[in-house]
Amino acid sequence: MTKRLLKGRTAILGFGNRLWRDDGVGSVLAERLKALHPDAPVFDGGMVPENYLEKVAATEPDSILLIDAADFGGEPGECREFIGEELALTGLSTHAGSPQMLAAYLEARTGAEVKMLAIQPGDVGEGTQLSPRVELAVCALLENFERVFP
Repeated sequence: MTKRLLKGRTAILGFGNRLWRDDGVGSVLAERLKALHPDAPVFDGGMVPENYLEKVAATEPDSILLIDAADFGGEPGECREFIGEELALTGLSTHAGSPQMLAAYLEARTGAEVKMLAIQPGDVGEGTQLSPRVELAVCALLENFERVFP
């Protein structure tokens, strides 16, 4: 999946609120990916991804992948790609900047192609653990990212 999402030098910005279980999946995935590839341009934006926009831009990427939990009506752990105006269709955002605004800024700032990998949450109740199906999705995505950051 990730191979077709990304072209050239890629920066990744994951974000979300880890205090609401699956809402934190983008942040968790970014943290785990960075642990596996410390030199890769991967950023865990947590609940305030706006604070990482200039760090992402400084990597001079050809493409940027935003990763977040989004309620698009799928099955828990299901992943979908969104780009441009499609980003407005994703729901469930606990951080200040919408993915659409983040993408628009990064596109204007870097000229890079910006896409979002949305992961359908299963449980956004209070807690810090991912639900089982979302955890499985994270593990599968980490394997896919091995092709991007060998």
